[in-house]
Amino acid sequence: MTSPDQDQMFKMLDKQRQNQLQVDRILKIVLPITAFLLSVICANLNWQSTLGTFIILWVAFYAVAIKRLTLWYWLLILTVYAVLDNYLSFAQLNFTALRLQLGCMLIFTFVIGIGRPYIDRWFIKSSK
Repeated sequence: MTSPDQDQMFKMLDKQRQNQLQVDRILKIVLPITAFLLSVICANLNWQSTLGTFIILWVAFYAVAIKRLTLWYWLLILTVYAVLDNYLSFAQLNFTALRLQLGCMLIFTFVIGIGRPYIDRWFIKSSK
């Protein structure tokens, strides 16, 4: 007992959901690669920091881009992680290394979190 307008709206919503699932599949491949490259670039100079940075970035990217959790919480979690990692790596706060690591992690996570709706719109326009 749905009207033709409702049927059309349901079809459009289903198509939008399918496009979002395709973007999710693409991001599930791209985001871990990006997290790995960033962790090699911005982690402190030990393997524990590189591994920890990779894991936290991968989880943060997945949370803000695919699960679409609150971006500000993840930026706060990344800040806490970066300060803790910096302190454990240098046994004191090295503000130069902290600034580089934190800046890289926050900027990329912010761009991915803010950019996801734009990626969805671009993908829908390109698939028409």
